[in-house]
Amino acid sequence: MSAKSNLFAVCIALLLSIQSLSGQNNNPSVTKMFNLAVSFAEKEDYEQAIPLFKRVAEEEPENINVLYNLGHSYLNAKGGHDSALVYFSKAVELLKPENYYTELGVDLHLSKAKSMQMLYRYKDALGVYHKMLDFTDEDETELREMISREIEISNNGIKFMKNPVKLEVHNLGSTINSSYDDHSPLVSADESIVIFTSRRKSSYSQMLNDGQFSEKIYTAKKENEKWGKAKVIKEVQKRDSHESALCLSADGSELYLLRSDFDGQNLYVSEFDGEIWSEPFMLPQGINSRYNETHASINADKSMLFFTSDRKGGEGGLDIYMVRKLPNGKWGTPKSLGPDINTPYDEETPMIHPDGKTLFFSSEGHNTMGNFDIFYSRMKADSSWSEPVNMGYPINTPDDDFFFVPTAAENRAYMASSRFEENYGGSDLYAIEYEQPEIERLAVIKGKLNAGREYAWDDVLIQVKEKGTDHLVGEYSPNPVSGKYMFILEAEKTYDIEIMGENIENTVSSLTVSRDMTYLNQSQSVETEDVMVKGLLAAVKTETKTGKDEVTDTDKAATMVRGKYTVQFVTLKKPLDNYDAYRQLDKDKIMLYKGNDGNYRYVYGSFNSFKDAKKAKHKVIEATGYDDPFVRYFWQLDKMKAED
Repeated sequence: MSAKSNLFAVCIALLLSIQSLSGQNNNPSVTKMFNLAVSFAEKEDYEQAIPLFKRVAEEEPENINVLYNLGHSYLNAKGGHDSALVYFSKAVELLKPENYYTELGVDLHLSKAKSMQMLYRYKDALGVYHKMLDFTDEDETELREMISREIEISNNGIKFMKNPVKLEVHNLGSTINSSYDDHSPLVSADESIVIFTSRRKSSYSQMLNDGQFSEKIYTAKKENEKWGKAKVIKEVQKRDSHESALCLSADGSELYLLRSDFDGQNLYVSEFDGEIWSEPFMLPQGINSRYNETHASINADKSMLFFTSDRKGGEGGLDIYMVRKLPNGKWGTPKSLGPDINTPYDEETPMIHPDGKTLFFSSEGHNTMGNFDIFYSRMKADSSWSEPVNMGYPINTPDDDFFFVPTAAENRAYMASSRFEENYGGSDLYAIEYEQPEIERLAVIKGKLNAGREYAWDDVLIQVKEKGTDHLVGEYSPNPVSGKYMFILEAEKTYDIEIMGENIENTVSSLTVSRDMTYLNQSQSVETEDVMVKGLLAAVKTETKTGKDEVTDTDKAATMVRGKYTVQFVTLKKPLDNYDAYRQLDKDKIMLYKGNDGNYRYVYGSFNSFKDAKKAKHKVIEATGYDDPFVRYFWQLDKMKAED
């Protein structure tokens, strides 16, 4: 039973009436005040609810219903666990023994014990749970199993608190954190970029009932070993709705995020072209479903995606799934990680370590010390998983602990919390150093392909294998414009690096990663010399055929010979009547896509190489005055296209 449990587990009559169990009656004004407090609590506006419940409690100091609701309001409010325990304890004292085994009596005892757990008073909580086992009937199997589970959790808490792990905590500072809740930190492999979700005030957010603002996504760069000022990523925002960042690829080029759509929660990805983020694109069916998908994490070479879903066929609640990328670049069929990882309870926020085989995740199951705890497990050679290990106290607490983001550095991670002493208000972002688990030393290797001239690297692939073996460590794609690449490799090994592509001569080289090259030994990444690529063929340019001149022809794109990329420059709720505003653009290269979301997307040109598309993007920016055109794939537009 979560501390953030339903405030009103008792019957509706208890909620809508203030009739005291002691038999006292209440005047209409007090009843009205109670109902108003209930309405605030239902909206999770506890700052408004608590003073009203307290005023009612002054009039009815022995009204168990009032004490119950006041306790639950404090239990769900920040820093209110002490007060919650006071009111729950008083209500239990007023409860007659014959009322222990009622819905209200059971919930009061559970709530009292939960408050004790939240205050680390596990031994006291055990006393309440054992008392409950004494007064519940043997045939109440489900209730007794829940109580037994809470006893197990309390014993876990006692065990972990006796053996705390060493933890160093570093607040990311005032340029990142605010007086509002900042959470879900994401970093690139070299820790030069941080992206996070914040509930601070901005022109893109609206105030909600709890006094904070709707979630929006922010980013900052590291400058001279210090974080610069955080700025909102406006390209991925939907006004007046929550936007949550979930995962940043190791090279910082892909951002996975969560959106709540009409059919549930879905996963999206946005791509960075070195200057601007693209409009988020929904991940395909199979990953997304008609159920809720709430989190995603991609490995360093982007060949494996881990995500959570509450779809049917799992172990129960939210489960973790894994899907591999096929040779054709599409995602395969997702598979559950199975009962080794998933439990009848919820699993959340899977984060794959840069080593590609250690998975950090949160779970309400396994040997948690209360609510969600952070665990890790390692993938075996046969793709099964080792027994999950609890990260221990104080990384874990009796409250919800999730979104633990490991880095390539040995035993270094990022997380959000409101419990550490250095805090700017709400939850803040921290870099932490911890003891467990021991991870192989890793090196972040950066390099660049060099053709001796401009070249489009779209179809080039870099394979990394352990030297003298067929063991594939990873397949990486260089930046299509710059040719830059990034690997994350284990130290004290030698690797064969093969660069291949249709229009180039295969190039094979050897790379030895020494212990001195590992992360943070000398710097956060190692720069290698440019790799010269030979046998280059000229890139094939795609010419577009002109279609019909009428702007209203939404099938114009189908009449053109297309490359891979185009430049999207405006999205509208209604189609344009003409292109007069875009006289500086060749109107024959403007195409209209009507999306299945009701929006009209206008794109410009057709290109085989990302480099050519990016050049066209700058032309579009100059011609339109817009600052947010971006390069995107045609296949994405095809997927989004509305059916006729």
